[in-house]
Amino acid sequence: MVVRCEDVWREISNYLDGDLDPALNRAMEQHFSECRHCTALRNGVRNVVALYGDEKLFTLPANFDPRLHRRLDRQIEGQRGSSLGWLVSVAAAGALAALALFSAAQNRSLPQPRAPMSQPARQRPRQLVAIVEEGKVFHRPGCPYLHGKYRMVTAEEAIREGYVPCNRCMSDALHSAENVDDFEGDKIASGVTPQK
Repeated sequence: MVVRCEDVWREISNYLDGDLDPALNRAMEQHFSECRHCTALRNGVRNVVALYGDEKLFTLPANFDPRLHRRLDRQIEGQRGSSLGWLVSVAAAGALAALALFSAAQNRSLPQPRAPMSQPARQRPRQLVAIVEEGKVFHRPGCPYLHGKYRMVTAEEAIREGYVPCNRCMSDALHSAENVDDFEGDKIASGVTPQK
């Protein structure tokens, strides 16, 4: 049986404990006679085990054992706590849960704020808007961000086709109902006529 250095490193603990089968033990002895690195490893591990296994190396002071047990008992008792502590923590957890439920109920009853672009359809301007076939946004006629050839459709049609309102030119028209009339006036003033 041939033993390599890696095999010695893996089995050194079993070798020192005498837990190897006789054939492997003989092969390791043969390897130690030929390899000075593994011999140094064996001697070093044997020394460490001897030092830490010696009871005289670490002498404990007199009455150490009873003092250690008393101290551990005090620490364990301190960690257990009292029933009053448990009652207070359960009450605090219940109060926090009730507060969270009350807050959630209040949030549901309040109207949620919406961005101007997400207002219901009834606030959408009832005019024609300009869309560019290659774009994704619909604009007011005369918007400085409207470029290229465009066609006029209603806002509802533009939304059905997948277009979204321009954040710059449509926000004023979406804010309030009186802007709808102003928007219609702008359309007429700009000279834009709807395409049929």
